[in-house]
Amino acid sequence: MRLFLVAVFLAVGCSSQFDSSENSITVFAAASLTDALHELVRLFELQQPRTIVNLHIGPTSLLARQIQQGAPADIFMSASPEWTNYLRQQNLIKEKEINFAKNTLVVLGTPATPAITDLSELTTNQKLAMADPLHVPAGIYGKHALECAGKWNAMESSIIPTLDVRAALAALSSGAADLAIVYGSDVGLVPELKFMFQVPDSCMPEINYVISTLQRTANLDAAIAFVDFVTDSLQLNLWTKFGFSS
Repeated sequence: MRLFLVAVFLAVGCSSQFDSSENSITVFAAASLTDALHELVRLFELQQPRTIVNLHIGPTSLLARQIQQGAPADIFMSASPEWTNYLRQQNLIKEKEINFAKNTLVVLGTPATPAITDLSELTTNQKLAMADPLHVPAGIYGKHALECAGKWNAMESSIIPTLDVRAALAALSSGAADLAIVYGSDVGLVPELKFMFQVPDSCMPEINYVISTLQRTANLDAAIAFVDFVTDSLQLNLWTKFGFSS
C-alpha cells in the first residue's frame, strides 16, 4: 500500500503560532477535531481571557509519538484511548483521561461513484481511501469495520492509506480514490462529495475521544481549566453541532 500524503495539513500537524508565556497552554489534538476545536478554543479564551491556547493538530498516533519524544505539550486530545494508554505506560499522562465525545464511520464517494448501501457492495476495482490502518485510529476503526463485514482481505490491495482522516477526504476529492471511509463528523466538510451510508451498528467500532493533561505541563491550573471546559456538559451542543455525540 502506498501512503497518500496531502498538504491540506502539515505532515507533522497543523500548529497555531505558539506562545510561550506562562498563561499559555499547548494542546495536541486529533485532526478530526479541527473544526470543533477552533470554535471551542474561541469560547474558552472568551471565558479565560488571560489564557492563550496553542493548537497542534495531526494524526493521533503521530502526536503521541511526538509527545513521547519530548514535544512540549500540556494536553492530549486523542481519537483513541489506545494512544493515551501508550503514553500512560511511559508515565507521561498526569491526570486520568476523560471521554468527551464519540464518533461514527461513514462511506463517502465522488459524484461519479455508483451508489452503494453496504460494505458488502465494495469491489476490488474501487480505490478506497482511509487513514493508515497500521496506526491511525480512523484507519484502525475502518479496518475493524471491513473485517467485520468480511471485506478486508478482498479490499486490502485497493486501499489508499492516508496520513489521517482529513487526507482521506482530500484523496477522494482529488479523484485519487472512488470511495473513502471517514468519520461521521466529516460529512459535509467537502459538499461535492456524495454520502453513501453509515457503517451499520453491527460492524461499528466504539469510537471514543479522550482528553488528558500531561506530566510535562508547565501550566497545570490552566490545563485543568481547559479539560474541565471541554468535558463540561454545557459543551454537548457544540460537539453535536460538529457531528460528534456524547
